[in-house]
Amino acid sequence: MHRWLLLAYPRDYRRARGAEILETVRDVGPAHRRTRVAANLVRHGLRARLGRPASRSVVAWASVFAVACGLFAASFGTWLAWLGSRPLDHRDLAAVVDQLYPDRQVSHIDQDDPAAVFLIYGHPLNQDLLSELLLGDGGEYALAELTASFDQLPAAGLTELRQRLDAAGWEQSEPVHSDTTVYAERGDHILAVQLDAEGSMSLTLSRSTPGTAYPAGLLAFALGAVGGWALFGWASRRTEGRRPLVQGPTKLLYGVAMVFWAAPILLSAPLMLTHHLGEPHPRWHVPWEWLGQPTMSLPFLLGAVLLLLALGLAALPHRRPADPTLAGAPSPAG
Repeated sequence: MHRWLLLAYPRDYRRARGAEILETVRDVGPAHRRTRVAANLVRHGLRARLGRPASRSVVAWASVFAVACGLFAASFGTWLAWLGSRPLDHRDLAAVVDQLYPDRQVSHIDQDDPAAVFLIYGHPLNQDLLSELLLGDGGEYALAELTASFDQLPAAGLTELRQRLDAAGWEQSEPVHSDTTVYAERGDHILAVQLDAEGSMSLTLSRSTPGTAYPAGLLAFALGAVGGWALFGWASRRTEGRRPLVQGPTKLLYGVAMVFWAAPILLSAPLMLTHHLGEPHPRWHVPWEWLGQPTMSLPFLLGAVLLLLALGLAALPHRRPADPTLAGAPSPAG
């Protein structure tokens, strides 16, 4: 097991000191001691990946980058899980309307199935709409919904509606917006019923969050954070000891990129939290909306370009010291 934990260290370190570390670990006796040694192996290995043993800020900057990468990766993982769910079917909406109000004729009901789980301007995302998504109109990218409406509110109104929802097996939330909207869930469907001031009623059917989205998001966050830490460490070690002409621009590009990545998150997350606390939600907003994506995708893209430029500078060839830098990782058994 400890041999696998050595992967926390950069390759040069493993080659130079891997055998010594493993020999020290084998001499450890009790199980609780081995557990502590394993934790130290990982902690010191991750620190060794950053290089720059005299720097205190490098860990903070690496943590910022790793968390950002983890959040964006988690969003991508949940998005993939959402894509695996089945699109809406207008027959499901028709069945719901018929079950709740079999004696009434709707004035409008969607007859065409959405062709995808997510739509932008009412259409599945395609190559023609990709520029709209990334360069200004990302807020139009949303979960597909189906709607039906009555021109005139049924006589019994909200009271009868709630009784019929209970009878049909829907799990309801308390009415919101001054008792004009009711949310209900059944299976993988979410039903929103809104009573308008003009005396009409609209029913909106959408999908609930797929169960696979949660483990997919957690796994993607872990992989993204680890990958971000390793990538930052590689660039940090590559630029360590380099002349200011390389180190200066690399740090500047990284700093500006982190501003472009962090600004949408710092702006969107508090607003989204306030929105959720202000009214009940049968389904939380998808994770990327908390990060300001794809509404503010342009700053994200600019940040990604700047990071690529920084990595390009770090990848420039340079003369490596004869003895690789092994500092920055105290003995893991200590």
